[in-house]
Amino acid sequence: MRPSLLKLAALGLLLLLNAPSYAGLREDGAACDARDPHPELAIPACTRLIAANPRGRDLSITYYNRALAWHNKGDLEKAKADYDQSIAINPSFAPSYGQRAKVFLQNQDYDRALSDFDRAIQLKPAGPFSAGWFNNRAELFVTTGDYDRALADYGKSIELDPNSWYAYVNRALVYDFSGKDRLAALHCQDAIKLAPRAAGPYYCRAVVEISAGDLDNAARDVERAIGIQDGQPEFYSLRGLTLASKGQLDQALRDYDHATQLNAQGALNYARRGLADEEKGDIENARADFRHALDVIGLDQLDRTQGQRVAREGLQRLDKVATMDKSVGTDHAAAKPAPAVTAAVPVEPIGTGSKAATEKRVALVVGNSKYRSVPVLPNPGQDAAAIADTLRAVGFQDVRLVTDATRDSLVEALKSFASAADGADWAVIYYAGHGMEMAGENYLVPVDAKLATDRDVPYEAVALTQVMGATEGARKLHLVILDACRDNPFANQIKRTVASRSIGRGLAQVEPDSGTLVVYAAKHGQVALDGDGGHSPFVTALIKRMQTPRIEIRKLFDLVRDDVMAATDRRQQPFSYGSVPGSEDFYFVGASQNAAK
Repeated sequence: MRPSLLKLAALGLLLLLNAPSYAGLREDGAACDARDPHPELAIPACTRLIAANPRGRDLSITYYNRALAWHNKGDLEKAKADYDQSIAINPSFAPSYGQRAKVFLQNQDYDRALSDFDRAIQLKPAGPFSAGWFNNRAELFVTTGDYDRALADYGKSIELDPNSWYAYVNRALVYDFSGKDRLAALHCQDAIKLAPRAAGPYYCRAVVEISAGDLDNAARDVERAIGIQDGQPEFYSLRGLTLASKGQLDQALRDYDHATQLNAQGALNYARRGLADEEKGDIENARADFRHALDVIGLDQLDRTQGQRVAREGLQRLDKVATMDKSVGTDHAAAKPAPAVTAAVPVEPIGTGSKAATEKRVALVVGNSKYRSVPVLPNPGQDAAAIADTLRAVGFQDVRLVTDATRDSLVEALKSFASAADGADWAVIYYAGHGMEMAGENYLVPVDAKLATDRDVPYEAVALTQVMGATEGARKLHLVILDACRDNPFANQIKRTVASRSIGRGLAQVEPDSGTLVVYAAKHGQVALDGDGGHSPFVTALIKRMQTPRIEIRKLFDLVRDDVMAATDRRQQPFSYGSVPGSEDFYFVGASQNAAK
């Protein structure tokens, strides 16, 4: 039966009444396309536009705008779904890749984040959008610990958008973390020139001023940052640090507490609060804060790395104090008055004290200079020979010197040394030559390594974990010294078979087991210098301090650090990771008994 004209007219009127009006579509378009969209307005507006699908409107952009609104609201799952839909409609729409990469980054899916950032940059390699993607990809590299690539991407972001202060600040903070104070200060100053009314550049300068010990100017800059933009947890945490450094612990703790309320995932803030608790003698809260710092899962890699390092050192220090207190209490309980004496025990010659004479100390010293696939290094061979001579001079009974080691000879030397270390009191390994980091794992590079692809690294280099393992048999001290943070020439020639696999120019930080001390000639992320003399600055300082009587080993490496920083104009900072047993002091030269019996 054919419908009557009256019924058709009624149906048409119903469709007309339910269809969005032109004015309504125009209002929805304005809300959906707003430059700074409010999620509560943008999401329903974009949804109506998607349902209406008006002629002339690009649906990929509508889905993208709704994804931005979901993203701003914090609903990452729905944001990703809309970015996916936008890309499905228009696979060449670069912004959707760039924004979806940020979702992956927030979800710590680093491989897919890197893939999307790469695709966005490939589709649109220039312009303000691309500057943002380079900046965001740099954040990804910071998160994965690839600081060289992060600095390069921040530089590219600045090149594409020289008027944006964000990349200057971000790059400055990485420079500061890497110990490059002057470059950090210059970038902060550039950011202030670009945005004198923004808070971030002043916070940036305050961070660098604290690193330089300029607390008064740092305090002024952080106050200025808070005055411009209140409510930022990192500003309050930094102000707390300046107050604590001046001894104003109660005020500092109030700032740390406020920062924690603003952001419960700030590892560095927990660690700073732990230090303040410790200084006040509140050991229980200090331990709790240090443990909080180790447990947080915040996305800010620089914050997490620095905070967790401070927290680990704090817990080790508290454990050592507790052990010493227990030992002192036992000694006091057992102490009895000693009889008077008229003569003192003769002073023993340096290096031949009773302890050194009875302890068994073994060392493996490796110097790799004559590389076959990259230029020769001038110093490692002679540095290693000098270290071996010094160890023998201070009383090491078994010192094994290996020069220009291939992979096979290095592995064999480690196996043989591991047997010698079994039952020894000290086991020390010194290595000079090329070292590298790949995907968070550190490797020493033998002279026969070619490293054509990233897959070759585990087969042609030797993992640092294997080197540390060779010292495990020693009863008291396990020490690994690496003058291997030289600029890695293999990094530029290695072909990556996995795009997200990071390859650093130096060594990454390491977390050895308790009782093992690992010393880098240059802090992770820095490059060690060969120097102009016969030895590297690090070896020059190390030889000097090892031969000085009665310097406890923890203090010794602090002094080596100070010597090297002075010799290199602060361009190189040696760094120690791990700990030695707290129940005993360790001396390269010492053990002389001057006390009266």
